[in-house]
Amino acid sequence: MKDSLRKAHRLFKDNLPGPGTSVEELRIGVEAMFGQLPAASDLITEKVDINGMEGEWQIPPESKEDRVLLYLHGGGFMYGSIKSYRIESSEMGRAAKARVLSINYRLAPEHPFPAPIDDALKAYDWLLNQGYQPQNIVIGGGSAGGNLTAALLMNIRDTKTPMPAGGVMISPWIDLGQTGDTYTTKEGVDPVNTKEALVQLADNYLNGVSPNVPYASPIYGDLRGLPPIYVMVGESELMLRESLTFVTQAALAGVDIRFRSWPSMFHNWLSFYSSLEEAKEGIISAGNFMNELYEKHEKKGGYHVSKSF
Repeated sequence: MKDSLRKAHRLFKDNLPGPGTSVEELRIGVEAMFGQLPAASDLITEKVDINGMEGEWQIPPESKEDRVLLYLHGGGFMYGSIKSYRIESSEMGRAAKARVLSINYRLAPEHPFPAPIDDALKAYDWLLNQGYQPQNIVIGGGSAGGNLTAALLMNIRDTKTPMPAGGVMISPWIDLGQTGDTYTTKEGVDPVNTKEALVQLADNYLNGVSPNVPYASPIYGDLRGLPPIYVMVGESELMLRESLTFVTQAALAGVDIRFRSWPSMFHNWLSFYSSLEEAKEGIISAGNFMNELYEKHEKKGGYHVSKSF
């Protein structure tokens, strides 16, 4: 194992709170851990109130005002924040020459399913009301945020809300029943997750709802009519199988689905952009996909937001 990958593994092993940790201690510990991965110094951030929900504009240099990545952070629906995932979200925006809107959606167990989905839809509706064209918006997120990306796209379709340009799902946790074989074969390989911990996170989020409900576990969803989606996953992840299942089902449903796996990479490795070449490569890959979507619309005539911030 190369040194940069070993250091990334060690960060999780040395800092992730153990069993019996309270919710508050878990959240504090995760924030402190990700705080060791600072965002770039040239990033401009602006707080924004989204009808009572905290949001943040992340504006990298050279970002185009009319391009937006709506980013949904990870954390098992129970922890994580704008701040802890800022390096991943902002670098994705930089790669796509887009400004990023990241949100602090409500967390379980205080706010179980479907509260985070409702908050994600509120953020998307807010963007539309601000004057952004849906074809200039991409929705993306990692882990639980990858779940929310798929769930939000299905919700947008089902509510007949204008569809965004596409979605990016990074290490998506989209089978809350943990049924895939890689929950067994990859146990102990990925330094981030254990099946035992994920079962507890799922229980907190679902709060009695069946994990087979499509908005909770998008691998059970009807994927017809969704926009282009890029799924990215590490080959060391417990969640590898559900990504493969989702990609197959999306292709059968006629979705323009893209997929790439990274050998030896662990869950949500893109957060290690500052130290892992594979994370840099992943960010560029996501940026290329988003640029393709944005440019497709721009070639049809372009669009500029009239509202200033």
